[in-house]
Amino acid sequence: MELFDYYLRYMTEVFEGTRPTPDGIVVTAEDEAGRMQQLSAQLAEMGIAAFVRACAAQDGVTLPEELYQQGDTADLAALLSAAGTPQGEPAQTPEKPVEPDPDAGKHAFEVFLDCVAMDDGLVQYLIDVLKKRDWKEFYKLSQITTRMDLDPEEFLYWLGHREDYAGQEERFCAVIMDSCIERLMNEGRLDVAAALLSGDEATFTSFRCEAPELLHLPQATYDWFCRNYLDRDYPIRALMKWNGVTFPESRKQGDTL
Repeated sequence: MELFDYYLRYMTEVFEGTRPTPDGIVVTAEDEAGRMQQLSAQLAEMGIAAFVRACAAQDGVTLPEELYQQGDTADLAALLSAAGTPQGEPAQTPEKPVEPDPDAGKHAFEVFLDCVAMDDGLVQYLIDVLKKRDWKEFYKLSQITTRMDLDPEEFLYWLGHREDYAGQEERFCAVIMDSCIERLMNEGRLDVAAALLSGDEATFTSFRCEAPELLHLPQATYDWFCRNYLDRDYPIRALMKWNGVTFPESRKQGDTL
């Protein structure tokens, strides 16, 4: 088994309550969404290797030391490391407990991505799964995060056409910012692209003054960028595209969203 296999196994056991939380992890929420958010935030800070080591110690098991050398995928820039991206910002600190019914009114795929996005290791894992088209692992991940069996082909179509289901302002923003991000990546300015995708306000403000797509667009404020791009799953789609995930142009016959 690889390090991430142990990570998923132990995380699932802690989430389901079949394993006591190891030292450094405290889960108090009673609802599934709250438990997943608390757990994911703390795991992002603790790191994959440290979490696996702590859980193995609970079982009195000593895993091979070289297993831990596989390391963590701990930040946004790591997802672009194959293209030479510099290190990004440190992991965010745990957020405050969510309000009741945080996923009310959301599409199942939005809930899925919300859960995955809380752990950078899961983001990398999802990207690898989609690139390999390993649907068995996709179903396992969707079960862990949402307790549902999500269709991977339907998910890819939905995410690839995310703006088609949005209002005019969001569609406009998505097209413009996708173009900006793609241009930055093609120009080799991966540090700027990574900072924008991570939501750095100073980077957006500076970039807005130089980007021809935004320079004469009065509505292109940071709030506009947050509401219509950062908060709407487009950053994770951009990462997937840059890392080789492909999205279908048409939906399978009989699929509905």
